[in-house]
Amino acid sequence: MTYDEMEREINDIPKFGANASLSNLTAYLDILDHPEASLRVIHVAGTNGKGSVCAYLESVLREAGYRTALFTSPHLVKMSERFRINFQICEEEKLIFAWETVRNLMERGEELHVKPLTFFEILFLMALLIFSKENVDYCIMETGLGGRLDATVLTRPILCVITSISYDHTAVLGETIEAIAGEKAGIIKNGVPVVVLDEENGAFPVIEAEAEKKKAPLYRVLSKEVRIFKNTKNKIDFSINSSYYKNNHLSVQGMAEYQIYNGALAAVAMKILFPDMDEKTVQKGLMAMRWEGRMEQLMPGVYVDGAHNPGAVRQICRSVRQNSNSWILLFAVCGDKDYSSMIRMLGDISWKKIYITTIEETRGADVSEVTKYFREYTECPLYGFEKAEEAFGAALQDKEDGDNLLCLGSLYLVGELKRQCHVTGLESEDVR
Repeated sequence: MTYDEMEREINDIPKFGANASLSNLTAYLDILDHPEASLRVIHVAGTNGKGSVCAYLESVLREAGYRTALFTSPHLVKMSERFRINFQICEEEKLIFAWETVRNLMERGEELHVKPLTFFEILFLMALLIFSKENVDYCIMETGLGGRLDATVLTRPILCVITSISYDHTAVLGETIEAIAGEKAGIIKNGVPVVVLDEENGAFPVIEAEAEKKKAPLYRVLSKEVRIFKNTKNKIDFSINSSYYKNNHLSVQGMAEYQIYNGALAAVAMKILFPDMDEKTVQKGLMAMRWEGRMEQLMPGVYVDGAHNPGAVRQICRSVRQNSNSWILLFAVCGDKDYSSMIRMLGDISWKKIYITTIEETRGADVSEVTKYFREYTECPLYGFEKAEEAFGAALQDKEDGDNLLCLGSLYLVGELKRQCHVTGLESEDVR
């Protein structure tokens, strides 16, 4: 079997399905003799920032000399991006072997008294099979959706982290911040420490109650206690001032202000796990972190960000306002997102031009519908394109010296544009 054949087979599996259940997945773990049992897992949930927090944790651990495993979602270009050992994408042969192992079990389902797995459950089991054989010191696992019923909740963490909570996937997770927080808090285990970002939006009391119920030590990072004291083009210096952790000498790469909160969560998590870890190690790890699709610079003056809900877009708007350059926006979004709220926030920015497109993903919102909302909130020139590559080409052609182009609204859009840049050779050597 080739890697491409493996991807095609897995992509044919339903992303969600009636067969998804923790009891069914547990049966597979029983058959496989619980590969998760050998892993020291750091489990990360939340609405925004999960991937970045995972990447910061991984980078600091690797800087400290530990061997790491990292499981995240979604991928941008290739499925293999979800599986990393010491941040290197897993070898294709190992992925194929893991898939064939899981597929064989599903084919023997009736004999083994198990039902077929869903797309994410398969990838989760593949990760466990691979990582359990890699002699890793720590495994960082990102939830796929929610927490309480997510496949990754069947791991045995030594630490849990809950990031920023906002409105997203409300049809599944609930229509209030409190309900969503309750689902995310489902990752908390009895007696296992948990680090939480408190943005004073109603989420923290729910998480606090669950931690108390589980007798889990709780470490709160108040967003207002994380402060920027210097913001340059490529680096943000910030401080943490909490009752149990103070550090005035932390920095993160890039211009996305929201990363200071993700970096702070990672720094506090490391302090809890390793009280004696040198703060220079934490700082080097934070600065060394690279995570694609989060205010990532594809080429000079061209940025992509996968922000796809109101909370994430609010943070992006804050970063854009801090930059004095003129900005062009390229926007595409999935149809099941709250894009009217996102567009209302984006309408407060003085964009030079806005290019609206759709994404290959079948859930992509209609260009004319999105354009209608933009007309309600902005008077800047609007241009619609049915294909993202055409919109991107037009935006690049119109971009002048001194302009920044921001491509925003979906990680699917980020993936499409990164594939296009790779195929056409548009990526700048300076920012690869």
